[in-house]
Amino acid sequence: MDEFGEAMNLFTEWEAVSVTKDTRIANLILAAYINKNEMEKAVDFHNRMMQKGISPSCTTWELLTRGYLKQKEMDKVLEFFKKTVTSVSKWDPDAKMVREMYHVVEELGDIQVAEQLLVTLRHAKYVNTGIYNALLRTYVNAGKMPMIVAERMKKDNVVMDEETQKLIGITSKMTVTEVPNGVA
Repeated sequence: MDEFGEAMNLFTEWEAVSVTKDTRIANLILAAYINKNEMEKAVDFHNRMMQKGISPSCTTWELLTRGYLKQKEMDKVLEFFKKTVTSVSKWDPDAKMVREMYHVVEELGDIQVAEQLLVTLRHAKYVNTGIYNALLRTYVNAGKMPMIVAERMKKDNVVMDEETQKLIGITSKMTVTEVPNGVA
């Protein structure tokens, strides 16, 4: 705690004299708040960064995505994950974070968020069999049947594996659901 207080004092001094507006130092403070599960303080600090003219980087958005993921606030996760992916010309996939996002979505059975994640990952050119299987497991947990999954996989050049076929078989016996707008 003493070290964190000292770090904040150093940041405040740096902030007063720095003309670079470099996000790396600010991101360290932001990460500390998130690691301490203090999202409210992290958001306040992020707003302070913005007010001081420090433009968020991909890392900033990713940190906020992770913070909200820890709290399972999936609307915020989606919001900041989209900013993560669109803030760079080519997103360097963080497979662990994607797995964690889908794990929470599967757990919640939230097909809307699962589909929106797929759209964001498609935009980032990071769609694979594992992601489609996670999408299908979400549908299983929700007790719903997805529409045109095989066609979407083909369009994305994603190959079905044994788990995909098993999950499609399970969901084919469930209630049909609409494909959300912008997904197909």
